[in-house]
Amino acid sequence: MKKIIQLLALLLMFGCNSEKKADDGVWLISAPAGNEITKINPEGKTVIPNGRFITPLGKSIVTAPHPYGLTLSPDSNIAVTSNSGTNPISITIVRNILSNHPELQQIPPSPSTDKGILASVFMGLAISPDNQTVYVAGGQENKIYLFDLTNGKSKGFIDCSSKSENHDYSDGYIGDLKLSKDGKTVYAVDQIGFRMIIADTESKSLTKSVPVGRYPFGICLSPDEKKVYVANVGMFQYSYIKDSDKEDAKITPISYPASAYGSKEMVEGIKNDTINIKGLGDVNAIDAFSVFAISLEDKANPKVVAKIKTGHLVGAMIEGIPAVGGSSPNSIVATNDYVFVSNATNDNISVISIKKDTIVNTISLKPDARVKQFRGVIPFGLAISPDQKRLYVAESGINAVGVINVEDQKVLGHIPTGWFPSKIEVTNDGKQLIIANAKGFGSGPNGGKSFKIGPEGSYIGSLMKGTVQVADIPSDDQLKRTTEQVISNNFKFTKSTDTIYKKRKDNPIPLYPGEKVSPIKHIVFISKENRTYDEIFGQIKKGNGDESLARYGEHASFTNRNKTDSVTDATVMPNHLALARQFGLADNFYVDSDVSADGHRWLVNTYPNEWCETATAASYGGNRNFKPKSKAPGIFAMNGAAGAVYPEDYNEAGSMWDHLERNHVSFYNFGFSIMFEPALYEADFKYTGIKQFVNYPMPQPLFTRTSKMYPTYNTSIPDQFRIDQFKKEFNEKWVKGKDSMPEMITVIIPNDHGAGDRAEAGYPFK
Repeated sequence: MKKIIQLLALLLMFGCNSEKKADDGVWLISAPAGNEITKINPEGKTVIPNGRFITPLGKSIVTAPHPYGLTLSPDSNIAVTSNSGTNPISITIVRNILSNHPELQQIPPSPSTDKGILASVFMGLAISPDNQTVYVAGGQENKIYLFDLTNGKSKGFIDCSSKSENHDYSDGYIGDLKLSKDGKTVYAVDQIGFRMIIADTESKSLTKSVPVGRYPFGICLSPDEKKVYVANVGMFQYSYIKDSDKEDAKITPISYPASAYGSKEMVEGIKNDTINIKGLGDVNAIDAFSVFAISLEDKANPKVVAKIKTGHLVGAMIEGIPAVGGSSPNSIVATNDYVFVSNATNDNISVISIKKDTIVNTISLKPDARVKQFRGVIPFGLAISPDQKRLYVAESGINAVGVINVEDQKVLGHIPTGWFPSKIEVTNDGKQLIIANAKGFGSGPNGGKSFKIGPEGSYIGSLMKGTVQVADIPSDDQLKRTTEQVISNNFKFTKSTDTIYKKRKDNPIPLYPGEKVSPIKHIVFISKENRTYDEIFGQIKKGNGDESLARYGEHASFTNRNKTDSVTDATVMPNHLALARQFGLADNFYVDSDVSADGHRWLVNTYPNEWCETATAASYGGNRNFKPKSKAPGIFAMNGAAGAVYPEDYNEAGSMWDHLERNHVSFYNFGFSIMFEPALYEADFKYTGIKQFVNYPMPQPLFTRTSKMYPTYNTSIPDQFRIDQFKKEFNEKWVKGKDSMPEMITVIIPNDHGAGDRAEAGYPFK
């Protein structure tokens, strides 16, 4: 464990009052933890890796990792979470949740996934009116599981598969679900089937499949149960790249993504004598980033009666910047008058009139005026108080619950939660909130002198337990104090004129953008993969490390997997150690990411939204697998382990590439952000690393600024070959060529990740 380098980049925050004098300075933001070490302290302040504090109100009950689903029994006595990643795939039943001694039962009870009990889970949960049965969305198993709520025993399942002349729903991914008040009907979304399903709970059978938009994610019933509303979080329907448009055409992998995001080729497709790539269509198509209203007036013939775009349209000018990403509508709740939809990428809530099925208002979530132009609140789960006077919003990005007055639709304040709140419920007396926090208090260390290995092992994904938080709803006066706590947990505000910055007066590096001209003319940003500080630098005396973890440092000894070969007393990474000793060393630098996949998003200045966070955890848990033979139109969204940024992931203002382009900063890329999955990996793909066989578009600014002779992630290709290619192209373009070296160059050198020992391929050690 190490003290925190202030991870939040110092950001320029101009005051709202244009008449302020120049010497008043500008607001700067940094991580509030400062030099405090990352630590878990459930009774006080927990410091998470991004330098923010966690101080959840009320009590916290530990669950399995990543509880992205939550439901509360009708009597408010039992809560259930669905834990969809990483391991174990499970549900947690919390009985007597409001008492001082709640009872927990995990199904399955093992620290590992038991496919014989619960093979897949994703978010959706509901409890029957008699408190006897819990319905569990079965994710990629295309089922809804039933369990006895009193003892946790299986009560069978509802098979959601079906096949007809028009639709093949043999494969599906069942997510969010809702139960009718009488408990006889369950409504659920099939993310990859682009449908809403209706099932009969008494016969345990599927009754209807209603086509909806792309990647349906959230669902709710109107209070009178005459309508169902579905939030569609996807942008595109992807497809295979083939050699023709014939039905039996062969899949044809290509060496480089076929088109740039937003280009004519992306919209219309590409077709010639050798290739057929279907167009992806309009970025603002009604099936994308929208809410569908389905009428239940004729129960024998439910039908879509309205399609409603929410949040900002792609391309719309928002605060002077064209929106790159879509709104990412994900969760949805209804009162008698309104439907509320959380738009994760826009940091706002769309308000839909139930009578007219049109947008009537947009509620912005801006926790402090000094951060009003930034995004990252990530509104996710929603809940309505029993009297329909309050709307509660899980603000995943700032570890809080937002409180909104339904009557005037104003934000009243915020309540501190655990890390990454995902779903919320309100007790039936309206006095308490039940909150599922997907990352709880974090994972803590997974090795070192003080680490004691438990039944979960040492994998971070298994150690990052979730929590269920039980909190009394604050009064309006108390809400002012909890709001202040949320702000101080997330941000430290200082003025550029403060004393602490006076010593920087003669520092040539600008304190904030525009303060002075930077002497730095070029940046080469090198990304390596999957190694911790301690593994390489733990022995360096000037740093704060744990030398017991320095397996890639000096005097290291190890064997191959079969114990047939060994190395003793070796310096494994001498170049890294030499650089650390000769130049600066950031010994206490952390990242927000849990695993490599979401790390690749953070690396290019995008924060993973709720779609990316849930998909990544599920994928790493073996709970979101690509099935090549699937006929589901959304099967190509099963890509949670990829190293690229997908259109569904795009932040409102895009990524680092978009920021560089719009600010006229020249750049060139070697291997970053082009590893779309599913894809093919072969050792002889030495100039690209992979081949693509699905028509994912590449971020537009990257398309013409990325090397086509430098391989992206593929551990079969030696990093030395990559660097030889880098040097060759560097010399051709900027040493011998006419062009000037770009201001920024990005380079991926990924083989520190490790790939298992394969002596026949030249890798005797892992």
